[in-house]
Amino acid sequence: MSVKLVFKKILYFLGIEDEVSQDQEKDDYEHHIARPEQKSIGRVINIHQASKNKMVIFKPDSFDEVSEITDEVKNRRAAIVNLEKLDRENAKRVLDFMAGSIYALNGAVKKIGPGIFIFVPDNIDVSGVEMEEDTKEKLSLLSK
Repeated sequence: MSVKLVFKKILYFLGIEDEVSQDQEKDDYEHHIARPEQKSIGRVINIHQASKNKMVIFKPDSFDEVSEITDEVKNRRAAIVNLEKLDRENAKRVLDFMAGSIYALNGAVKKIGPGIFIFVPDNIDVSGVEMEEDTKEKLSLLSK
């Protein structure tokens, strides 16, 4: 294959040169060289059309409902769980199970009230005043 033909093929591949003549190609080179695919125009995405994060609230009656809560967090939704209805033993079981699930999913858990917890996946960040700090402030204000 001649140097000139190789140079023309490189220019063609880069999109600078028009198509290499078929006669020259057949004479000098036996293998088929694939044409580069046409570049498609990129998809335009509206930045204001971002998907909304969902939050689900649970008030379980038994430990059997813990798998539903875990499934919601696995599907990248935040779950608020109110354990006030459960007896102390089942509430502890739910918390232990959810804490293990959240750890495996790289999520986070925060206590937001007495018997109320929020479990979030790693795509959601929870920030704000800690529950213990908030109650200490209220107690100090009441004692004055």
